Formats: sequence, structure tokens, C-alpha cells
Amino acid sequence: VRVHPRARQAAPYDDVVDPLNGKFSIPYMTAYALVRGAPDVEGLAEVHDDVRAAAAQIAVVEDPDLGESAARLEAPDDHAIAHVVHALGSPERPLDEARLAEKVDGLAGGALDGTLDEDAYAPDVLHHLA
Repeated sequence: VRVHPRARQAAPYDDVVDPLNGKFSIPYMTAYALVRGAPDVEGLAEVHDDVRAAAAQIAVVEDPDLGESAARLEAPDDHAIAHVVHALGSPERPLDEARLAEKVDGLAGGALDGTLDEDAYAPDVLHHLA
């Protein structure tokens, strides 16, 4: 996987030992997508041995010529398998309202329901927030 050096700084882990490491591991997240499909909250709640084994086969190469949120998956012969110019959720490719709501619900459950609604706060509270 070829990424910008800043992406590598943000996701520096290669050998994943816990779920949090997994979320910040380019090899693990790449392997997860290849082995199990798109990651979700439940799937990332534990480290999967099959994904870890696949991640061990993935090397990360820093490429300053790529965009900061770009990634290029290459075969050992440098043949491009996939190329993402802007990561989903980046400023150049933001989540639409429905996907953002789905993500918030997946991460927080119903704990945040209504907190961003205009009528969620009494007028005096909104005055203090302004």
C-alpha cells in the first residue's frame, strides 16, 4: 500500500495487538477490507487472526507525491490494483448526511439522538452556547 507520509504518521501501527491499534494500522485496515469487506463498529471491536495474518503480507510505502488522504494498492510487481484519490470522509470527499448519521449511530448508538436538533436546548442554554 502506497500512502502519503502524513497518512503513515496518523496510522503508524503494523503489528496490531488490540482493536485500537487496528483502527490506526494501514496494513490491518487494508487486509480487513480485502478479507472481510468494509469495516464496521462491530467488526473492529476485536482483532481477527485471519486479518492479522493477511496484514502481515502487506507492506506500507510512503510516497510524498500522493495526496494526504490518497492510497494506492499495488501488487508486488508495482501494478496498481486500486487507487483512492481522496479518502471517504476527507474534506474533498465528505460523507453525505445519511452516511454521517449512520456512522454517528453506529459509534454512539442512541446516546446522541437529538443533541444537534435546533430545539434540543432551551433558549437560555443556546444563548450561552453562542
